[in-house]
Amino acid sequence: MSDGEMTNPKIEQLNASIKKVILAHLPKAGTLDSQIIDGLRFIRRDENNREGAAMAEPSLGFVIQGQKKTFVGGKEYFYGKNHCVVIGVDVPTSYCATKATKAEPFLTVSLRLDRVLLVELIGQLPPQSESIRAGSAMTVGQMDETLLEALWRLVQLVDRPDEAAVLAPMIIREIHFRVLMTPLGDSLRRFCERAGSSSQIARAIVWLRQNYRSSLSVSELADHVHMGVSTFHRRFKEATNMTPLQYHKLLRLHEAKRLMISENMDATTACYVVGYESPSQFSREYKREFGQPPYRDVKRQKSLRKNGFVLGGA
Repeated sequence: MSDGEMTNPKIEQLNASIKKVILAHLPKAGTLDSQIIDGLRFIRRDENNREGAAMAEPSLGFVIQGQKKTFVGGKEYFYGKNHCVVIGVDVPTSYCATKATKAEPFLTVSLRLDRVLLVELIGQLPPQSESIRAGSAMTVGQMDETLLEALWRLVQLVDRPDEAAVLAPMIIREIHFRVLMTPLGDSLRRFCERAGSSSQIARAIVWLRQNYRSSLSVSELADHVHMGVSTFHRRFKEATNMTPLQYHKLLRLHEAKRLMISENMDATTACYVVGYESPSQFSREYKREFGQPPYRDVKRQKSLRKNGFVLGGA
């Protein structure tokens, strides 16, 4: 649904109220991690078609203004105002805002998912019907009034620290619950259940995140999560839109990029730290993924950060 199609007056009022708070805290492009509410982040982008890439972590993204497209593997997701974006597991992404100006910036509220809370809530819900499909790492859907209203109550608390200490945990619980009760919650439920292929894929992704420096044997990883190799390969691609080997390579490249940008590591050192044995192979694969060789890309990304451009986020 496009911005112009939204007709519910209550939703428009809630959206405008949240937008006002974000703009008050983010007068220019950037990110703001709340010091009051753990896991809550405001994101603002002011430029169209500024490409980026990041490891997306399990989170909920609530788009308040603008439009954006994100690629996960070979699949494109397009979303905008009043959409909720659910990231169920860690996944490499590339993205750009397609509707963002200084006058009308792209605005998002991001909330880190609490897996322990999800598991607790799922245990209190009616059992989910059987599904032969794996959960999807990223899903997008429209926010309804009850979800947006809960988000508004949470966002207000960034200016009410005394109230936030008591109320924020309750509202965060409610937001998790309301997402679980929508079609967006189906994939989350499959990833968080103790049994089933989606939970096995989620465990494999956790293992990959912890062991990306090591060489990858798909058969050994499949055995680690108690799946046959062909089934594991199929379910992994259903969830992430990429093969385990592609995911493993992107994990290394994104971590190397982080090390070079955040820790000022040179490309050769970063290459070896993340597990590559050949700097020339690392440079080729880095350029293929990010469009430029490591030195040029890192220089560009540092310049963007210095000027307030946002990396990552829904």
